Amino acid sequence: MTEIDMEKTAFLEALLEFGVIREQAAQEIKDLCTASLKLELPFLDYLTVRDLLVTGGYQDDGPITAVLLALFGALREGSLCLSLHENGLYPALKSFLDEMDAEKIAADFLSGVATGRYRELISTDSTEYLPLIVFEDQDQKRLYFQKYFVHENLLKERMQKLLDAENSLRVSGDRIESILEEVYSPECSLRVEKGGRPLVRDEHQVAAVRLALNSRFSIISGGPGTGKTSLMVTILRCLQRAGIKVEEMVLGAPTGRAAQRMTEMVQRHIHTIRNPSDHDRALLQVKGGTLHKILRYRKRTHDFFYGKSNALPASVIVLDEVSMVDLVMMEKFLQAVDPARTKLILLGDKNQLPSVEAGAVFAEMIPEGNRAERFENHFILLRNGFRAGRMLQELAETVQDGKRPAFSPVSFRDALQMEKDRWAIVPDGGVKAWKECISLWREHHYSRQADPQGSSYEELIERARKMDLHDPAESSPEKSILEQIFDRAAGARVLSLVRNGRYGCTGINAQITAELGSELESPAWSEKGYFSGALIMITRNDYARELFNGDVGVVLVDTTGIYRAFFPRFESYIHFPLDLLPPWEFAFSMTVHKSQGSEFEDVLLVLPEDANHRLLTREILYTGITRAKKRMVIYGSEGALHAAIQTRIVRQSGLQW
Repeated sequence: MTEIDMEKTAFLEALLEFGVIREQAAQEIKDLCTASLKLELPFLDYLTVRDLLVTGGYQDDGPITAVLLALFGALREGSLCLSLHENGLYPALKSFLDEMDAEKIAADFLSGVATGRYRELISTDSTEYLPLIVFEDQDQKRLYFQKYFVHENLLKERMQKLLDAENSLRVSGDRIESILEEVYSPECSLRVEKGGRPLVRDEHQVAAVRLALNSRFSIISGGPGTGKTSLMVTILRCLQRAGIKVEEMVLGAPTGRAAQRMTEMVQRHIHTIRNPSDHDRALLQVKGGTLHKILRYRKRTHDFFYGKSNALPASVIVLDEVSMVDLVMMEKFLQAVDPARTKLILLGDKNQLPSVEAGAVFAEMIPEGNRAERFENHFILLRNGFRAGRMLQELAETVQDGKRPAFSPVSFRDALQMEKDRWAIVPDGGVKAWKECISLWREHHYSRQADPQGSSYEELIERARKMDLHDPAESSPEKSILEQIFDRAAGARVLSLVRNGRYGCTGINAQITAELGSELESPAWSEKGYFSGALIMITRNDYARELFNGDVGVVLVDTTGIYRAFFPRFESYIHFPLDLLPPWEFAFSMTVHKSQGSEFEDVLLVLPEDANHRLLTREILYTGITRAKKRMVIYGSEGALHAAIQTRIVRQSGLQW
């Protein structure tokens, strides 16, 4: 019996002892909890199931107990509801019950709903306030928790108002063409880098600019490297020339790191313009913020300053990484958007991982076939990639299309020696082989010389010890060392689908830090808990220090003897002593979820050894692969790889656009 199993058993025995549930119900729930370990529900969900059963007086009712467990399981997988038709309820129950029990319980529960047996908990009247709602819409019948039912319907109403709104900013076709000619002219165009070549005038990006100028509401989707970031800056430049002031522009993202990146990207792109206008320079004032910060979250009252009765004072709002925004947050945000005043532009990647919380709002707004037809005239798909090489793009497209790439395994040593724009698959060889692979990865990327002209990561860290890095001047040796260190730090990352275990990022980080810490300092570094050269990632926003969840920095010690964590900012670095940092963890490896919005030269993507792991999906595989700019190594079994490609994330909802 597992530790989790024993904990649940002890909990149920305690409930029985204190008379909270009866003997028969205790045995039923005990059996269900044991069987439903596949659902991996948080223990709090079992407490809530207990409370609902007690509240309604259904302690002896097995069917509703099983359906509640299935509904919590669906929510944990990101669905907003549970379909009560054969293609929804029966498979959900069968995931943790045998077929005969699942079939009987499904029929029993549906009969109970039809006869009103569960009227103490479940209402079929959407205006009645009970914990659960059964809602019928055309040929669909769904079971919701009241919270998600309310938010889903409010989101539908708000979205319809956006679609119906008139575009108050009217720009003639001739004026739009004139603006486009200006921002794409040799003197005014954005460039790949300062002094570099102008960015390509892509037809899909130009169509997206026209849409943003002409429409009150725009949806723009594109994979990594399709130019979403530069397009965002181009749209802001065009809107400003069309009459929208900088102070009326709002940039937002679901995470602090993504919001900070929006700020940095605007500054970086504007600085590449050969001859920036006053309009362009004014955009340097625009700062990205998290959705919570934009709405001014109030912790004491657990609500927002901006909302339905107090709309955001903005003429244009651009939201990035929208695929990561869950239904509840999207509904709260749209309540604060005045359709009569504000132009809303959503950016994201429809194929990337959806939000951690319930809902797949962005993906469900993407027109495909008969789905989301009402968004057809508000949507642009960016199709041309400009970042990764052709072979890496082909791999991502193959996975995205649900096709199997050729499984031609190579050794890990050979994979590390690949040329640019290559990928390889290394089969799982067991615990000993995996540890050897991690050691080879650490040696290749942090201990060895990068190239004949370059220095190894280890050498750069040693040189930094002999400098004063407190306030590096522009073009100084200190600034150069920091740039080289961060180039090497961003050059490689191990991505895992899971946090824990030997294939999880905590286990991988433990091995890399143990080996690298001993090389760069001594085995005694573990007493401090950090060492010079350690990659760390902030795990909680700290607005006072402008450090955000997902920020990756490097711990360095210089001639002062003080260990400080350095973080890159546009053309500069910020740093803080370790004891002043918000919570952090090592970042030589991170989860695929945490890597969204980032890119690395070389990526090692680690698949779980269990080919039936619930996180093995096409979306997570695609997201991991598209983090790589030059080389991609996939480590895992053929079964795990194929299981991921065959499994799509399907989230049930009533968002029938």
